[in-house]
Amino acid sequence: MVYDYCIFGGGLAGLSLADKLIAKDCSVILIDPKGIAGGASGAPLGLVNPATGRFANKSWRAEACYEAILATLEHIQSHSNASFFKKNGVIRPAMDEKIAQRMKENYDATHWGKDWCTWLSKKKINERFPGLACVEGGVWLPIGLSVKMSAFLECYFDQLKQLNLDYCFESIYSYTFTSSHWDIILETKESIKAKEIIITTGIKSKSFDGWDSLPLIPVKGQLAVFKSKHGFPYSSSVSALGYYSAMNDKHFVAGSTYEHKFQTPDTDEYGTEYLTKRLKKVLPDFAETATLKSQWAGIRASTPDRMPILGRHPEIENISVFAGLGSKGMLYSSYLADLFCDFLVEKTVLPVEVSITRFS
Repeated sequence: MVYDYCIFGGGLAGLSLADKLIAKDCSVILIDPKGIAGGASGAPLGLVNPATGRFANKSWRAEACYEAILATLEHIQSHSNASFFKKNGVIRPAMDEKIAQRMKENYDATHWGKDWCTWLSKKKINERFPGLACVEGGVWLPIGLSVKMSAFLECYFDQLKQLNLDYCFESIYSYTFTSSHWDIILETKESIKAKEIIITTGIKSKSFDGWDSLPLIPVKGQLAVFKSKHGFPYSSSVSALGYYSAMNDKHFVAGSTYEHKFQTPDTDEYGTEYLTKRLKKVLPDFAETATLKSQWAGIRASTPDRMPILGRHPEIENISVFAGLGSKGMLYSSYLADLFCDFLVEKTVLPVEVSITRFS
C-alpha cells in the first residue's frame, strides 16, 4: 500500500492535518517515536485566547481561527467520555500604566465580534475578580477556552483511528524518494510508502534533511501545577504575566516562561522561581495558599514574525512542512490545517502571512 500522505509528528499540527486530509478521503499514516502529545503540544493545559501579546492585540484571522478550533473541540468532546475543555472566559488585567494605556487604545481601535471582548474598569475587575492585581482596567473575553492538551490530543487520536488513520510509534531510519513515492524505512527495517511527506515536528523540523534553513526559533516554556486547599479563586482563566487556570477542584496551572536562552530542555529551578514570582505579583493573597506540585517543560517553535510556516520544500519534491505554531497553537491549529489541506489536495494558494514562500 502507498499512502497519500505520511505525517511526521503526533502533536497538535500533525493530528489536525491528519483529520482534514482523512475528511478529503486521503489515506494517511502518522509516525512519531514519542507517541501522541510527546512534544510541546502535550502541555498540561493551554488557552484559546484571541487577544494576544502584552497589549491584547487581536490575533490574525481571529474569528475564523476561533470558530474552527471550537468546532473541533466540540466534535471530539461529543465522541469522548473525558471532559477536556471548557468555555470559561479569559480576563486580561493590565499590570502597569503603560500596558493599560496601550491595551485600551487597542481595544478602542479594534472591531471585536459581539460578546467577544469587553473593557472592564479597575473597579469592575476588582468586583468580579477580587484579589487580582490590576492597574486601570483590562479586557474580558467571555469566549476564552481552557483546554487540557494531552487529554484532548489523546481523544483526538482515538477518534482519528476510528476514521482509518494508520500510525507507527517508531523512529525513522531513512526516507528516499523514488520516481513515484517516498520509501520510508523505520529503525525496525519496516518499510512505509507514501506519495508525500509532511513534517509537523515543531522545532525538530529543522533536523530533517533539507530543512536546516527553516527560520524556526526554539523557545522553552515551563509550566507549574500548584495545589490550593480551596482551589483556584475564579471559574475563568487569567492572562497576565503568563496565564493561570484551574485544572480541577484543587489544582491549577501557572505558565509560561519564554526562554530564548536555556541550558536544558527539562524543568529547572529557574522555571520554579520565575513562575512562583509571577504568581505572587498577579494573585498576591492567593499565592500564599498555593504549593508547587509538579512542573512541565517543552520547546516551542517560533518564527521571526511569530507566524506559522506552511508549504512545500522549495527544491525537494513532495515534501512539506507545517510548523511554527508557537504559543498560539491551539487558536491556529484547526484553521491552518484546513488551509493546508486545501493547498495540498485542491492546489489552493496559502495566505502570504503563513506561507513558507515569505522567507524565500
